[in-house]
Amino acid sequence: MAANQAVAQHFAEEEGPFIAQALDWIETAANDYRLVLTDFLNPRERHILTILIGDRTDIKVSENGGFDRSEKARVVLAPEFMVIEDSDFDLAILELSFAKKFVTLRHKDLLGAFLAAGVDRATFGDMVVDEAAGKAQVAVQKRYIPFIRQEIDQIGKVAANWQEVLQSEALVKEEEGEEVFLLLPSLRLDAAVATAFGLSRSQVKDMVEGGLVAVNWSKETDGTRSIRLKDVISVRKQGRISLQSLAGHSKRDKIKAVFQIIRR
Repeated sequence: MAANQAVAQHFAEEEGPFIAQALDWIETAANDYRLVLTDFLNPRERHILTILIGDRTDIKVSENGGFDRSEKARVVLAPEFMVIEDSDFDLAILELSFAKKFVTLRHKDLLGAFLAAGVDRATFGDMVVDEAAGKAQVAVQKRYIPFIRQEIDQIGKVAANWQEVLQSEALVKEEEGEEVFLLLPSLRLDAAVATAFGLSRSQVKDMVEGGLVAVNWSKETDGTRSIRLKDVISVRKQGRISLQSLAGHSKRDKIKAVFQIIRR
């Protein structure tokens, strides 16, 4: 436990509550010999959890987000001797169909409907829309299905007649962009966004102050904050980036970094 707490000291202060929760999950699985199931975690949270677990062999970890290449996923931690089953994730995929000739349904419409209904962001995962097929799907915690069916029966002009489908029927997500090698002047948020999208620092400053930039699905108002491995940074009308790895400094003292970039 002390070793894990020492590792936790190397993370950002605002990550403290999550780290405390993650350490509790780890110790519960190891010491109480029982399975622990998390909410949907973003890539940064899963990265932290992996680091905290380190090379321990007394527990096993598995994740499931419902879709191939899921961005958000539920994680199961269990004693080494336990077998983790698909049912342990308590996860379902809900689907609705819409008349593609007459209405358009976008990811932001789905997300807005869920948040407006008061559905906690940690209780649902990825949302995938296939306009060509006239279908939309969302990964959710099973226990919230009755609430979702009752509270979200209309999204814009689309009647939300939710049907549970098998994971084998999950829609195929779009390709997750490309990996790009960049040289950064610093790991500041504004520097990373400016470099990745070819913008000026003043443009990025205006975007941040205008609420157009989010880090790990939360609006970020401080362009000077540092970004970290696996952070997901969304910039409205530009796209999304995620820091995948660092490889030291160039001869001109630039930071060598690999980003996953999705351009809009």
